[in-house]
Order: sequence, then C-alpha cells, then structure tokens
Amino acid sequence: MSNPAVVRVIFGDESDSRKLHLMSGIPETVDELHDLVKANFHMHQDFRLQYMDSEFNVFMNLTSVSEIQNKGTLKVIYTPLEEPYISLYTVEPSASSTLVTDSSSLASSSSDATLCTSTPHSSPEVHTSGMSTWPLVFVVPKFSYDAELELQQKNTEFETSGTYFTPGLKLKGIILDGLAQEMMKYTKYPKDYQCEEVAAALTRAHPCLGQLGCKSGFSGWKQSLKYKMQNYRTKLGRLGHPEIRVNSLKHKHKGQGKAAAHIKKPRKAEVNYIPLHPKGETEDSLESERIALLTEVTKRDNEAVIKTKMEKTFSHRRHEVVDLRPRIEEFKNRWPALFEQSEVNAEFLRVTTKPLQSKFLSQLDSFTVKLMQILRSKGGVKGQRIKRVLEISDSCDDVDLRRECVLRSLVIYLNEDPDAFFKEYVSTEDAEEDITATVMGIYTIKTQGRHEPNDVGVVIEGVKVMHNISTVINAFIVLFGLIYALDLAYPDGMKYTFEFVQKILMNLDGHKLNVKVQALKIKLFA
Repeated sequence: MSNPAVVRVIFGDESDSRKLHLMSGIPETVDELHDLVKANFHMHQDFRLQYMDSEFNVFMNLTSVSEIQNKGTLKVIYTPLEEPYISLYTVEPSASSTLVTDSSSLASSSSDATLCTSTPHSSPEVHTSGMSTWPLVFVVPKFSYDAELELQQKNTEFETSGTYFTPGLKLKGIILDGLAQEMMKYTKYPKDYQCEEVAAALTRAHPCLGQLGCKSGFSGWKQSLKYKMQNYRTKLGRLGHPEIRVNSLKHKHKGQGKAAAHIKKPRKAEVNYIPLHPKGETEDSLESERIALLTEVTKRDNEAVIKTKMEKTFSHRRHEVVDLRPRIEEFKNRWPALFEQSEVNAEFLRVTTKPLQSKFLSQLDSFTVKLMQILRSKGGVKGQRIKRVLEISDSCDDVDLRRECVLRSLVIYLNEDPDAFFKEYVSTEDAEEDITATVMGIYTIKTQGRHEPNDVGVVIEGVKVMHNISTVINAFIVLFGLIYALDLAYPDGMKYTFEFVQKILMNLDGHKLNVKVQALKIKLFA
C-alpha cells in the first residue's frame, strides 16, 4: 500500500478549493483518480482533470498520475453539456403512432404521416431514485434565456467598472425560483449551511450579484432563499406532498398546536425521507402488497420476490415509520422481511442512496492504521482501557475481531461506555432477563472457554429484533442501518460514536460536528 497523500482540488476559480485525502496513496491510473474525485465530491456532471505543471506554472491536462505528487494541485474542468436539439422525421402510416426514444419523444398523427420530435433532455419525472445527496459543490442552474443574457451583460459591466447589480423583482424571482427548484432535487428542508453554499455559488457564478453591506457578500440572497424554500414547501403541502403534509397542523397529535412543533424532517442526511408512492399505486394497493409479503417470507428461496415487493412498498413503509411511529414489536410483525441483513442494507440504500456494509467496512479499514495510532496515544485511565482492548486484536489475525476492537476503543476514546452498549452473557437465560430492559444495544452470548459466540443479536426497545448475526461488527452495521430504516435517534450513551460513523465513515452530512468528533477528525486527517 502506498503512503497516504493529500491533494488540493480546485472547482472553477481559486475561491472554491477542497482537500482530497488519498488514504491508499495516489492511484495507479488517471481513471481511478477521476473516479475517486467523482465519488468523494458527489459530482454528477462529467469532467476532466488538470494538474499544476511545475515547469510552466500553469494547469495542463492530466494524462499520467506520475505528474501528481503529495500536496499537489488538481483542477476540475467540467465537460460542456450537450445542447438540446430537435430531430424531425416521418413515420409511415403503418408504423405506430407513438415513437419512444431513449430519452423522450412527442408524436402527433396526421392523415399521411406522423411528425415526431425528440430531444436528448426529457421532462423530469418524479422517482424515488431521482433524489440525490447534497453535493459538495453546488452547481448554479441555467436560468431563462433573457435572464442569462441580462446577467451576462451585468457581469461584464462588473468586471470593467466594479459596479454591483441589484436585480428587479421579476429577475430576482426568476433567479430564486431556479435555485429553489435545483435545491428541491436534494432536500425539502435545507439547512443553514446549504442555503449559504447556494448563495455563495450564485455570487461566484454571477459576481455582479454580490451584495454590499455584509461581510460575506451574499447574506441577503441566503435569507431570500430561506423564504423561497418556505414558500415552495407551502405549495408542495397544498399539492399533498407526503414529506410536507406530515408536518401540517391536521397531522399533529393532540397538544401540538403549532405547525413548527416536532417537525419531521431528515436529520441524518436521509435523501428519500418520505417518498411519493410509485406511479399508479395507492395506499390501499401497497397495503395489499404488504399483506402478500407476509406470505412470501414464509417461502424458501424467495429472496428475489421479497426484494421486488420491498422495493415497491418502500414509500408505504416510510409513511408508516415517520408519520405513525409504531412500536418496534408491532412494526416487526407487520414488516418481518425488513429484519434480514440483506434487506437492512437495501433499505439503507433506498433512504440514503449509499451502500451500507461495503462502505462502512471499506472506510473503517482505510482509517484503521491511523485510528489505532491515535487510540494508542491516549493516556490516563481511558488510555489503559483502550490498550487492554487493542491487545485482544494483537493476539490474533481475525479481521472482524480487529474491527470490533477498533470500534470498542473508539467508543472509549469518545468518553462513552462500550460495556453499556455491547453486552456479553454466558447463557441465554441471563440475556433474556436483561434484554427486556435494554433500549438499544448489541448482545453476545458466549460460553466460557469458547472462542466463537453462540449468538450475536440486536436489541431495540427491549425487543430482540435480529439474532444469529455472524460477528459483533456486522451487528453494529445492522443496527446503524435499522436506525435509518426505522427513523430512530441515536442512543444517548453512544451519540458521539454514531456521529463519527455517520459523518466521518459514511460521509453523510459531515459539515457540523460535535467538538469531540471534530477534534478526532482533525487528528485523523492531519
């Protein structure tokens, strides 16, 4: 494995640059580096990479990774989007009156022939999979032709005279509408930093829109975006959008007299929080599918059918989880198929658009060497506890045991108690007595003198929701996935550990960190 490296990546101009940590060193090919940049920064538009040439002191196209060194600089050059075009062609009367292309088409019939038009950019449809996680680099959308023309002219004036432009109500409305529609692709409830990123991106794309009288130069746009998004949510609520409707007054419980009380919204970077039902489906039809699932789970070798039905009923299940908040025992009886490792992974992917187990393990493994250095450097009583835990992993070559020891040590490092969460028993009887009083945790039943556990399972609200899991680390992954699938809060005694897993390992909304987690992140990426 190569030495870890870090490179600076520039997006657009010098004002927007970010660090890219290459824990496994510089990749062997340009394509691998391209994929790493794309994955780490959640980029959707195609691009090519340039590097800072030391001889000419300018950016040049990257053709070989040998041109890159640790602490070097890369620049992202976006590939221009294909311009929309229209194709006209005739279809014989015997042909079908409707022609469907790969993207979109419009057919109209006449007595002699059919005139068809097609464009490579189809009208957007609402799909669960169409949602995306918030991008690390927000790309300002194109506005209407006349708005873009006016902004281009004002940008030119700004470059020559330095005069800022205050748009009229109509143009400002067009700009805010365009930005709000783009933001809606990612979230209905943007956080403060997200509105700030969009406002900053707007003034970078159109410098003439900068604002005097504020330190950032865009705080007015930021505030206007918040109001615009609030207005958009009101419109969506009137149209019955489930993610907005769930917070309306008529859906509040007794005693919650304000719409702002107990807002149900994504808090852990969920992308599909309460999605729309599939086209042509209703609550009644999806409830029928749920009932059919109860029969399917009793059949052998039926994973494919179960997977299809679970995918189809996702929106119905999320409505039940978020809006109705059923007890875990009741929900498990209604959706037994969810409580399998494969379906927990699938549900996490549906909610966040990110893989669960593969991402967790690959990230944990990539950080293990540096994490163990940090953990071993801890002094005092906590340092002694960490040392005893890590000695267990040093005594054998079991990869899963090493992962478990790193996780337990991390819990201690963050000043939390692993023994209150990872509970060990020598008999099933002892476990059963304690499980009913456990709010959330992982249990292991291991007979004395035996290396392999008899059983490893997950407990939520005093209910053994899953058991016979192969390892403790897999049980932790399953529990993390169930927290998302069931829209649960992190347990108080483990909130820092789960925050580290969510925001550092899984890279889900890592902008605002607790002081403890932030300090660990700084050491980890130093």
